[in-house]
Amino acid sequence: MVRAIRPLLEGSRPSTHFTREPGGTPAAEIIRDVVLDPGTKMDAWTEAYLYAAARADHVRGTILPRLEAGENVLCERYLDSSLAYQGFGRGLGVEAVRALNAYAVGTVVPDRTFYLRLGQDERERRARELGMPPDRIEAVGAGFMRRVEEGFEELARLESERIEVLDASLSARDLAGVVVGRMRALQYTREADG
Repeated sequence: MVRAIRPLLEGSRPSTHFTREPGGTPAAEIIRDVVLDPGTKMDAWTEAYLYAAARADHVRGTILPRLEAGENVLCERYLDSSLAYQGFGRGLGVEAVRALNAYAVGTVVPDRTFYLRLGQDERERRARELGMPPDRIEAVGAGFMRRVEEGFEELARLESERIEVLDASLSARDLAGVVVGRMRALQYTREADG
């Protein structure tokens, strides 16, 4: 979807920096390779610590400098993903994963998180259509993915002011239009308040 959003924000002010997690810095990209490698075995806490380590480097090396320069940052996945995947999916608990990530994120909390809701059958269909083998996380199975989905739903319910649920069955183009519209409205609100 980022490919559909990028041209819609081209030339906008303030500019938008696109990034992803895990990743976004050279060190975080190396960690990404490790945590997503289907041949790598690790326990759930090791996985959670690696995501937090990648996030700490990403926040300090990319996100904070961009925000301090006045840019918007659009990050594909962030803390809410760890809360859903490791907290709910792996059963480590939301508060334990949040505490683990406290230093990693500091005060950098998204103004808005877009949770792209998509049913299991459609997720699987799209994955088959792409023809890519599942990464280490995707390969865990349907029960795990169901817990992750329940986690995102619970987070969206608890933080409905910040987490907006979007229908991911829309085309990438239509969904990108919705996200960009919400981002512009949020920017306008910040400017009016500031």
